[in-house]
Amino acid sequence: MIIGNGLLARAFAPLFASDARHLIFASGVSNSLETNAEAFAREKVLLTSALTQNKTTVYFSTCSVYDPKLTESPYVRHKIEMEELVLNAGAMTVFRLPQVVGKTNNPHTLTNYLHQQISSRLPFKIWRHARRNLIDVQDVSSIATYLLRHQHTANQIINIANPLSTSIQDLVKIFENTLDIQALCEVLESGASYDIEATIAIRAASCMGIHFDHTYVNNLIRKYYA
Repeated sequence: MIIGNGLLARAFAPLFASDARHLIFASGVSNSLETNAEAFAREKVLLTSALTQNKTTVYFSTCSVYDPKLTESPYVRHKIEMEELVLNAGAMTVFRLPQVVGKTNNPHTLTNYLHQQISSRLPFKIWRHARRNLIDVQDVSSIATYLLRHQHTANQIINIANPLSTSIQDLVKIFENTLDIQALCEVLESGASYDIEATIAIRAASCMGIHFDHTYVNNLIRKYYA
């Protein structure tokens, strides 16, 4: 069973839409800059209702919880609250995700924003020391499915992430090469990075033939934006 109709919901639908045992909760707040309390409240109500069903619920949280600059943001605080709600409900699973890339009209994703600014030749600013972790939504689906079917995931929080994060500067260069357009970006002396421990997911990725190497992000951007 799937709740939601966005990027994650569409990726999981082929295998889980008719699954009577699992409930994939892929609906709720997707904008990490959200501050509207009503948006958070709507997700909580929907999730609370979903947890009353007799199914193993899978909830998607965020790896931004590891970013020391974001620990007090409304979005991260909300996600941590939802994680606790899910785990307290019983044999449920939380997958924390980084920047998920795929076909979506959501303007709030990092890659959609960069694509829009660069392709439209609009000026923007980036942080020199900022790094982001990018992963294909199809790889998220494959890894999560493998873990749900082959490993014990109940009552666990598991990171599904790329072992290699990418600097925003390098990401802009990849977009420039992909689109053959020079970005009008100003580089500011700011930003930071944080580590994401993803051993479990990386092992699962290997079993699924997914290889996180230095060409991964370049191929990912070309796949969805070329």
